[in-house]
Amino acid sequence: MSITKTDRWRLPALVATAAFVFAVVGHTLVSDTDLGGRSATALAFCQALAIVLQFRLPLLGWAISLGAVVSAALLVGETPWVDAMFNSYLLVVGIFALLVPWRWTLGVLAATAAAGIALVAAVPGGGLADVVATTLLTGIVLLAGAALRALFEARRDAISQTKESERQRRRSALLEERTRIARELHDVVAHHMSVVAIQAESARYRVADPPQDLIDSLTAIRTSAAAALDEMRHILGVLRADRESPTQPQPQLEEVDELVDRIRRAGRDVTLTRHGAPAALPSGITVSAYRIVQEALSNALQHAPGSAISVELHYRADELDIEVHNGPSSTPATSSGGGHGLLGMRERVALWGGRFTAEPESDGGYRVRAALPLEGQTPP
Repeated sequence: MSITKTDRWRLPALVATAAFVFAVVGHTLVSDTDLGGRSATALAFCQALAIVLQFRLPLLGWAISLGAVVSAALLVGETPWVDAMFNSYLLVVGIFALLVPWRWTLGVLAATAAAGIALVAAVPGGGLADVVATTLLTGIVLLAGAALRALFEARRDAISQTKESERQRRRSALLEERTRIARELHDVVAHHMSVVAIQAESARYRVADPPQDLIDSLTAIRTSAAAALDEMRHILGVLRADRESPTQPQPQLEEVDELVDRIRRAGRDVTLTRHGAPAALPSGITVSAYRIVQEALSNALQHAPGSAISVELHYRADELDIEVHNGPSSTPATSSGGGHGLLGMRERVALWGGRFTAEPESDGGYRVRAALPLEGQTPP
């Protein structure tokens, strides 16, 4: 069982450890026991193989390691546990405990104790104290490995929970912003539909002796507009539940001057520049443009305290370009924020099929650009 998000590090680490164990155990067996080179090499290879097998087959690897330990004791015939083999076995057991469920470790501990009892009976030079000592050491290693595994899993779960919480927070912010946009669109569309209904009703009285076909057409227009307005109010009415006032007017782009003045009165250096001739814009565009400028200024105030801020509005024939730039902060920011302001601006621009960028500048400042297309939009 994996305790990490990826296996990229594990196999190279196990191979390197196995190579080290192979060299040390092989050399120790040759120098400290009467085993020949072939036997020592074979036993050392078994321990190295047991470590590598922890990558995919940990239970098989542990069984090979325990079998090698028992074989070494029987071949040497002087003590129930050959030190080099038992030490490498503890290493295998520790890795094993890191990678498998803790319940498996109970079986490993029982098997180790049983092997110790069998070796004490078969090999001279040992006693019950050896069984207790080796079982206790194995238990300590298993416990340490299981504890580390639990720690790693808790950390992994905490990271996963944090990421999930952030995803939910971003989703809530997105839904909240879309709800606010929907409210604003509801106000804009409701206004236009009301105008259509009123104009259709009054048009019949502006024509002397209108033909019946015209009266029927105007009546149908008025009826359809009223029905559409009622249906829209029914569908989107729930969005008004937390509105302070159902008749509260939406901000318009012309009110940006007042917004900038408020920030200036608070002591910040803000400039507002208009390029081109301001023209009549669709109501939805002006609301979105105001909100984009408002949010961009809010971000600059929050993330770049003390910096100069410039707002530029470019009125073009086919689009309205908005650019808000702030210089590098002269004091530490009061909050890191969560990126929800950028998310809301991006949603508003996407609503109109425009373009949006927000990126840091080389001088440490930050620039927000939004382009709202005007072609194909219905003027107010």
